[in-house]
Amino acid sequence: MCGLCGYFGNAAVDAPPDRLINSMLNMIAHRGPDGRDLKIFDGAGLGHVRLAIIDIDGGRQPMATTDERYWMSYNGELYNYREIRKTLQNRGVKFKTNSDTEVVLNAFALDGIQAVKVFRGMFSLAVWDNHDKEGFLIRDRYGIKPLYYGLQNNRFFFASEIKAIVGALNTTPDLDLKSLHMLMNFRYIPGEKTFFRDINHLPPGHFLHWTTVGFSIKKWAIEPPPTPKNIPADSCRELLETAVRRQLVCDVPLGSYLSAGIDSATILALSLKGAATPPIAFPTFTIRTGDSPLEGHQAATTARIFGVSNIQEEFDDDLEGNLHRMIWHLEVPKVNAYQSAMVARLASKNVKVALSGLGGDEIFLGYNIHKFLHNLTTLRQYLPDFLFKVAGKTIHKTFSHPGLRTEEFSRGGQVLESLPDFSRAYGILRNVWDSPTERTRIYGERMLSQDLPDMFDFLKSKWPEGDDQVKNCADFELEHKMVNDLLLQEDRLSMAFGLEVRVPFLDEDLAGALSALPSSTRIPGGKLKKLMKDTVSAWVPKTVLNRPKSGFQIPVHLLFESHLKPLAHKYLPRERLEKEGLFNPRFVNNIMRAKPSPRLRWHYFLLYLMIGTNIWIDVFQNNSQTPQWSKKN
Repeated sequence: MCGLCGYFGNAAVDAPPDRLINSMLNMIAHRGPDGRDLKIFDGAGLGHVRLAIIDIDGGRQPMATTDERYWMSYNGELYNYREIRKTLQNRGVKFKTNSDTEVVLNAFALDGIQAVKVFRGMFSLAVWDNHDKEGFLIRDRYGIKPLYYGLQNNRFFFASEIKAIVGALNTTPDLDLKSLHMLMNFRYIPGEKTFFRDINHLPPGHFLHWTTVGFSIKKWAIEPPPTPKNIPADSCRELLETAVRRQLVCDVPLGSYLSAGIDSATILALSLKGAATPPIAFPTFTIRTGDSPLEGHQAATTARIFGVSNIQEEFDDDLEGNLHRMIWHLEVPKVNAYQSAMVARLASKNVKVALSGLGGDEIFLGYNIHKFLHNLTTLRQYLPDFLFKVAGKTIHKTFSHPGLRTEEFSRGGQVLESLPDFSRAYGILRNVWDSPTERTRIYGERMLSQDLPDMFDFLKSKWPEGDDQVKNCADFELEHKMVNDLLLQEDRLSMAFGLEVRVPFLDEDLAGALSALPSSTRIPGGKLKKLMKDTVSAWVPKTVLNRPKSGFQIPVHLLFESHLKPLAHKYLPRERLEKEGLFNPRFVNNIMRAKPSPRLRWHYFLLYLMIGTNIWIDVFQNNSQTPQWSKKN
């Protein structure tokens, strides 16, 4: 786990190339506290900072093949590197280290982009062919590891984090207003755009090929073979066991995040089962927050069941003190990211690698939206759509609010009205609000003057084909929300503390097989995670399996008076709102004057994103001093 950066082509700037790469490395030094190096070529430059996990003494980067034709900077872990290493040795490759980096490099040198198809792990990498003078950027299938690129004045830069590219371009970054519009609707930015204009991320499962005449982006990830409609429990167990066992490969202390739920309990159970030798210590880490007040108690109970320690901390409510740091690391305002930072900070004090249960709800279908869509599609088998539209219109008008939107019943009516357009129904369920009326209410003049894309049209263009709308929802979120929301914050807020987080549920074989299954197999009868519960019942006791689902979200309405309101007064005063022209002061004022209520959750999220946007402007455009996060603060 590391950070990489560099450029392909002409990097002519005032500073020498090595100083340029060093300035980029300074911006991502937190990703690699164990080593740092760079290499300058005729036509390229590579930089690397290292968090040493496998082969602590070897694996220094940028690394070269024996003939020094290929050079690579690599971020990630290749879990099946030992098997691939044996294959390469049989083909005559001689290795100097025991690192997975050398395996990745030599596999690419022999087989090019085809080599990546047998990799099992999380990775982003940059390769420079010093013979043909061409470069490659490659990202893993599910986008677990980030990789960004930017082009300015015929200069092509790339890095694990955007801030390194911004430093290299040596210009004040522009806020991408279309991306802001997406963020305000989705609470993340779907697609390949970022909050920084003209800087994109390489899509998951794709590679970028750069030559002196330009670059192209193509998909390397092959589609998984067709999966039968049903999968035997034994096969599912084998996939799960293999996924977790692979990710135990490690030469440093290892632990696991632990919540009250079955995802992290499953990871814990299989970690203890799959270890080559029983770990002397396998600590687990819990932040006492979430939808359930029993979260901490239940996590501790799970730890006792499996005989491991559980280290807990109270939720650190110094939100303002840490918000600048969080946005500096995330590079975009995020809702519900603070909890991820807290558990990463806690874990980093004790281990260098932690396993996470992220992805379980996505591949096994565990969210309430999955059940809602299941029930909706079931009802449509018996009732015509015009009845849904009539009922929806009546409900919407009855419960709509003339001031602050949006009552849950009113939103439910909008969902029924939208049928049979399930992409629109999904958007409404996920609080997508885009319309001319709402834009006028929420945005300031600068945003209103922009040619902003319609978010429901965007959803329709990206919505998967097929009649299984629950699966369509899961597929869309695996491609967009997982990458640009959940994995983004998992990577940034763990690397902020020099911690590597692994996500076994996104193992390529496991996630590929499970996500191909119809929803009727994964949640038969609408029973969330039924397939998963049947699969893991041999490892996880019923006391854990039968607990009601608890989210990792902070009850935001309870934080309004103590946190959001003071932050809004500081970062959203009328004069600044009018100067920036992004948000409507009247909308902000209406939220501030309203009595705190769970019904205003959507409004509080928008308020939080508005605050975060102005902090982003302070951090990245106004160059305010932002101390980095440490394990202590």
